Amino acid sequence: MNPKALTFDYFGTLVDVDRGGTAGMAELMRMLSVESRDSAFDVYLDWDIRNVRLYRSQAYARYRDVAQQALIACLDARWPGVRNGHSIDKLTEVFLTHLVEASPAHADAEPFLDWASARYPLMPITNMDSDLWRRTQLTRYFEHVTTAEMARAYKPSQAIFALALERLAQKPADVLHCSLASWADIDGAKPLGMPVAWINRGADTLGTWQPRPDFEFDTLAPLRGVLEGLSFTATGESK
Repeated sequence: MNPKALTFDYFGTLVDVDRGGTAGMAELMRMLSVESRDSAFDVYLDWDIRNVRLYRSQAYARYRDVAQQALIACLDARWPGVRNGHSIDKLTEVFLTHLVEASPAHADAEPFLDWASARYPLMPITNMDSDLWRRTQLTRYFEHVTTAEMARAYKPSQAIFALALERLAQKPADVLHCSLASWADIDGAKPLGMPVAWINRGADTLGTWQPRPDFEFDTLAPLRGVLEGLSFTATGESK
């Protein structure tokens, strides 16, 4: 294997989406005057689970719309009536603004992207609407992105990976996909023939029947050494 391009899951792999999402939920709880023994992180996680279940269990709908459905379900289940007198569109916008704009880069992400962007075409493959993607913190590293909105499909659907490969004009075997989310990205990319580096930041375990990644690291940093080694083997000189 000697990759000609790198693709990435964005939220979680490159940025700490839990921090942005927790900040967004904390702001909603403040706006709604909610007092709860549950932390903002716990409520955010409840929303996140509902959100993923929704977009994986129905025909394609925009991320913003699915996120709003999940937010309604989360708030109504925890605090019936708390939304009375509040615009759900405004609540959704406040939450998503934090989710996409306040999710900071992981410490290893920018050093890796600084190195990789000088050597490979880079592209995120993200379960996000295109306009929301443009509001994130690391867009400067990427000339192109493939979003669920473009593919009208969410990972792990092969449709979104196939569109990314088409836009990169590369064969699956020539594109290394880097991701934190095993269910979305290993399960989606491997059957298409893409090698995968699993960035297992949370020391998670794979399910018995899941495909295995080609590489597993707890951060992006060790991947540079692997890529330099592959490049040296293929060309006789390091990139």
